[in-house]
Amino acid sequence: MKKKILFPSKFKFIGVFLVLIPVILRLFEIELISNNSILSKTILETVVCIGLYLIVFSEYKDDDEMLYAIRLKSIAYSIIFGIFLLISTPLVYLFLWNQETTDESAGGIIMSVLFFNMIIFFNERRRLKDDLNNEE
Repeated sequence: MKKKILFPSKFKFIGVFLVLIPVILRLFEIELISNNSILSKTILETVVCIGLYLIVFSEYKDDDEMLYAIRLKSIAYSIIFGIFLLISTPLVYLFLWNQETTDESAGGIIMSVLFFNMIIFFNERRRLKDDLNNEE
């Protein structure tokens, strides 16, 4: 029996909805909490991170071993990207712009890693589908 470690495929739609909430709030200039912008930003970052997490780690109806391998490869690349981002961001602030280094928010790094993972996975999945269609 194969263990499933991914969310069901329907969770992808919930993730897209969660990612669109901050976009809709920005378009209509709706403030979540009027007197505390830091708390509002933190809540919206958390909602986007949860949405991206659900999108990235939801299964497809046609999942197989090849997609699991692609998923593993994209996770490895995105973790390397996240570590590079974590190390290089303060150095760029310091050496290129002569500014004091600021702490990069965890939400920003997590969003970058999940978004990078999503791009790599979707690109590799599309490439695999194109290769399979060309063989037929």
